[in-house]
Amino acid sequence: MINQLIRIKTIGLLFFIVAAFAVVGAQSKRALDFEDVISLNRPGEVEISPDGRRVVFVVTSWDRENDRYNSDLWVSFDMRESGVRLTFNPRRDDHPRWAPDSLRLAFLSERGNEGASGAQIQLLNVYAGEPVQLTSHKSPVRDFKWSPDGRFIVFTAEEPAENRSKTPPPIVVDEDSSPSQLWILEPVSKQVRQLTRGTAHIVDFNWSPDGSQIVFTARSSSKLISSPSTDVFVTPAVIKELPYDTAVTSRITKGNGAESDPKFSPDGKWISYLAHADEDANTGPLRIHLIPAGGGDLRVLGRKFDGYISKYQWVEDSQKIVFLAGLGVRAHIFSIGIGNSPAPQAPQAPQAPQAPQAPQAPQAPQAMTRDEGVSSDFSMTADGMTIVYIHENPRMPAEVVYLSSRIMIPVLITRLNPQIEPVALGQVETIRWKSSDGALIEGLLYYPIGYQTGNRYPLITYIHGGPEGAYTRGLNSSWMAFPQIYAGRGYAVFMPNFRGSSNYGARFAQANARLAGKIDYDDIVTGIDDLIKKGLADSERLAIAGWSYGGYLSALMIGKTNRFKCAVYGAGLSSAVSYWGTADIVSQRERLHGGVPWEARKSYEDQSPLTWLRNAKTPALIFHGEKDERVPLGQSQETYRTLKRLGVNTQLIIYPNEGHVLTVPSYQLDKMRREFNWIDKFIGSRQPHGVPPSGGTT
Repeated sequence: MINQLIRIKTIGLLFFIVAAFAVVGAQSKRALDFEDVISLNRPGEVEISPDGRRVVFVVTSWDRENDRYNSDLWVSFDMRESGVRLTFNPRRDDHPRWAPDSLRLAFLSERGNEGASGAQIQLLNVYAGEPVQLTSHKSPVRDFKWSPDGRFIVFTAEEPAENRSKTPPPIVVDEDSSPSQLWILEPVSKQVRQLTRGTAHIVDFNWSPDGSQIVFTARSSSKLISSPSTDVFVTPAVIKELPYDTAVTSRITKGNGAESDPKFSPDGKWISYLAHADEDANTGPLRIHLIPAGGGDLRVLGRKFDGYISKYQWVEDSQKIVFLAGLGVRAHIFSIGIGNSPAPQAPQAPQAPQAPQAPQAPQAPQAMTRDEGVSSDFSMTADGMTIVYIHENPRMPAEVVYLSSRIMIPVLITRLNPQIEPVALGQVETIRWKSSDGALIEGLLYYPIGYQTGNRYPLITYIHGGPEGAYTRGLNSSWMAFPQIYAGRGYAVFMPNFRGSSNYGARFAQANARLAGKIDYDDIVTGIDDLIKKGLADSERLAIAGWSYGGYLSALMIGKTNRFKCAVYGAGLSSAVSYWGTADIVSQRERLHGGVPWEARKSYEDQSPLTWLRNAKTPALIFHGEKDERVPLGQSQETYRTLKRLGVNTQLIIYPNEGHVLTVPSYQLDKMRREFNWIDKFIGSRQPHGVPPSGGTT
């Protein structure tokens, strides 16, 4: 079936998925607005039942009254009819997992919480009754998996702290008294036993096919570790014997890499996991690694594949693996065989972006979907005959799609966002240009609605985070970046995938080592110059915006050039040295600088916005979450104070109790409106007929 799916006509796929929204777009009467973005119903976490007849998924929506997002479970009972809502609780319901009988569904929720803390495991018969709470753990359940026979559930949760007092205890740095451990639950009796103990933090885990073992990844529980290293372990699924004897745990990997998502093959002969092909670099695409369960040589699948793998699933014959990967500005589902994989060798990846290529060898990944746009999650029947996945494109928000070898045409299971069908959307083009050193760079260009050749338009450049992130051909509408709102108000929007981005191979991702703030800067400004040269962008009306790494580059750029009339950015670092000393991860900065601060002092100085901001004149609006641990608040406070002392027009907006990303809908709306009004104030735009004024709602 996998080969059959590959032969699906590209034109048919493209037409079907775009058609539902394209016609309305041509007849729309209004532009996309801020509340349209917040009100998008977003699907995720698709899972097909073991018998292949039903699919469950999560839909997250805006709870306007309580100023939060709520998630509920939806189900399609034959995977071809529209999905129906299964849960209606005002608290979040997510992480759905089918029992092996395909009738019971376990999930995580904060509903009830009798004698418990945080999310707990609930059990629901999809045809009758109300959910029953299975766990009453003293700490939140993070994740769980059914045993193959359905008799047990293994889950991860922290060890409950004993004798908690109202006064928090002192924090001992580099010591975590509550690392996440494995626990075994018997659903019938609701009895829980602890399976693992120790100081390591258990992350991902899965059962062996016969239910006798559990494979898992674990890492240091320290919050200030210098490397996100994790390793793969196997432990017997001891059900009765307590206490657990850690001596029986087998360590499968030992290195500097960040292994994740370990699984047994369906025949139990292989252990697979995701890891970087180059562990020392600890960056670049993740690859599927295979180790014989009984010991043997390591295999790495698809070493020359440039895509970034995010999820994978074995086919039941244990000969093929299906996976989801971002490649350039798209993300598709691929398959790869495991036989005769080449021996490990140095990774090879082109510097320039490349479109998906036809397989050249038996072990080259083969595209199973070729839809226009981006797939973000998938689930597959054990035999590989049916796939259900989440898909979006520049004209359609994320929806659940069904694809079977019997129909050979993707079918929309959901239509979750009819409210945006009467909305105009600007044309999106994938563009390429040469950077200052001749390297070919790729990105997206959003044209203003009503664009006319020969006219120049104000240009907003969005810089993505990461730096290992990438802009892709989805709807791209969130509080962090909302190009279609600008397109509806007369702006062009440029979204570059500069070197250091994901989806273009290892060499491309690692090209910014010791060159951050230089090579990516060049890639971005040469793209802007190209749009000016082509007559689309107005050189006198340029704005820059970004979040996280995008915020860092925005701050750096206004120190290096005054060509931008304004800047809007959030959660960006100001000093590479103070960031290294206070952030919750440091390995990335050490890679970018070539060492620790006292070994690479000049690099840390050259890559710090504070070094360059003495030259800044660009009005800057800065955002930050009060409790951000990834990029601590002090970074934006340093930038703000520097710009204020220099007399630059600047504002700093701090969102209470928020972390590295904003999660409260009203704060997201506030950020979007402030950003738009700031940019509109300094570079303006012609208002298309019928579009509300800046900051207005419809």
